[in-house]
Amino acid sequence: MLASLKKYFFVLLGSFVVALSLNLFLIPADIAPGGLSGVSILINHLTKIPVGISILFLNIPIFLFSLKYFDKSFLISSLFGMVSLSVFTDIFSFLTPVTQDVLLSAIYGGSFMGLGLGIVFWSGSTTGGTDIAAQILKKHFPSFSIGRFILIIDISIVLLAGLTFGRWEVILYSAIALFFCSHVVDLMLEGIDFAKIAYIISDKPEEISLGIYEQLNRGTTALHASSHYTKNEKTVLMCVVKKYEINKLKKFIKLIDSGAFVVLSDAHEVLGNGFKAS
Repeated sequence: MLASLKKYFFVLLGSFVVALSLNLFLIPADIAPGGLSGVSILINHLTKIPVGISILFLNIPIFLFSLKYFDKSFLISSLFGMVSLSVFTDIFSFLTPVTQDVLLSAIYGGSFMGLGLGIVFWSGSTTGGTDIAAQILKKHFPSFSIGRFILIIDISIVLLAGLTFGRWEVILYSAIALFFCSHVVDLMLEGIDFAKIAYIISDKPEEISLGIYEQLNRGTTALHASSHYTKNEKTVLMCVVKKYEINKLKKFIKLIDSGAFVVLSDAHEVLGNGFKAS
């Protein structure tokens, strides 16, 4: 029960943030960053129908079509997100735009939209729209990825925005908003668990391994290797650390062995003790 309430709270919070991004940045600047929100902005421009109402009605056929593809829990939470976004969007339509600069509107509007959608996706739900449509298309065309379907749909909407508003600049600004939205969504879903893998080649592996455990409370894995050129046997320590631990790691490695060879690479998702639960 508590987990369910927590989920719906985050869906509500994410929908609220998306609605703010629309009213404070995107709608006033005529920017349509893909998705049903973008289509609704175009409809609002042509007919003056409120964006929230358009979002709701455009979602209805997609939602009905998705009934046979998704489980009850997912559909109910997505319906809740869909309605929440529609209501919040129209409730806060009275808000004054933060800026008149279209570029700033594209950057911050896209970023805040990505933040809101990231919160909703992180909760295991959606606000309906193209992400559900893409998942349905994936079932019929398994050779295409969901990301590719979403990209195709969003690009089509961005191009349509340019034709609708009659200004090709709209395509460029909408593309910027779409880029920032996608980037922030990825950061929300993957960046939180972003880490670094350190490969350490040193003549003092035992001291460094002990230091990593004492200083960072991280374990190390010893990999046995040999130099192809010198034929010398070496121990390569492998360790995964979080972003804020990297500088500390480098400092005490240098302190123990200034001649150590260290390679750092990105790890976008780490499951296990000290990181995200599997």
